[in-house]
Parts: sequence; structure tokens; C-alpha cells
Amino acid sequence: MFELLKIRRARRLAQATLDPFLREVPGGDGLQAGDWLHPQIIGFLATLVTLVAQRACGPMRSHALAAVQADVLNGVTGIGPELIGEEICLWSSRDDPAFAAGVGGAAAFLEAMSGQAGDPDGGAAADPVLVSLWDEHVGHLLARARDRP
Repeated sequence: MFELLKIRRARRLAQATLDPFLREVPGGDGLQAGDWLHPQIIGFLATLVTLVAQRACGPMRSHALAAVQADVLNGVTGIGPELIGEEICLWSSRDDPAFAAGVGGAAAFLEAMSGQAGDPDGGAAADPVLVSLWDEHVGHLLARARDRP
């Protein structure tokens, strides 16, 4: 029962962390699930969700973290939880360099966020370091996907 409360809280905080940046994605409403399916984007988002969940809720079992990742990433990208899980395992096991870059970017993003006090939504999207990290690992890849014919 306690784990379910952690999952709920972790999901809410991870979504609150991402929301300010998702609102800034140009043409975000026109994006399709396939536009998000890039190893760097998924590495960044999955790792950021995990790090936010662990920082806010403490240690969680792997199935609980997977549930948080799957729920948040499905809500953001529209990609089904099974496919997200498979892609994360595949890219991770192959040491995909783009996936690893996304993972490292998420760690840098969380470190930059740790200097901010209060609610994760409180002005995070205005922080130039966070905006730069988001654009490097998510924004420019989504823009490129959106511009493809």
C-alpha cells in the first residue's frame, strides 16, 4: 500500500517537472508518438522521471519505478508502456550513444534543478541552463521530427 502512495506522488512530481517544458514545445499538439521515439529523448525523459521519483520519494522497487516511467512517458509521448520498456532495455543493453547522452543530460538537468527552491514548476522553464539542456536533449530533436516530410 505504501508503495502505491510513492508511485502516485512520484508520478505527480515527475509530470510537474516536465510540464513547463512540454508547454514550450513548438507545435507540440501536432507531434505524434513516433516523433518522440528517439533514443536521446527517451533516455533523457526516462532517466529524469526516475531521478525525480527517487529524489522525492526515496528508494523504490524496480517495478514501482517502471510503473512511474511508463505512466509519465505514455502521457507525454503517447507511446505504449510495453514499447517504451522494450526500447529502454534495448538501447540501454546496446550502450546506444544517443541514449547514453540523454541519460547524462537528465542527470545534469536534475543537478541544475537542485539549485532551485520550492515547487519544480516554479519558473524552471525560464532558467537558461534548464532550457538549454532541454533543447539539447529533447527540443531540437522534436523540431527536426516535426519538420520531416
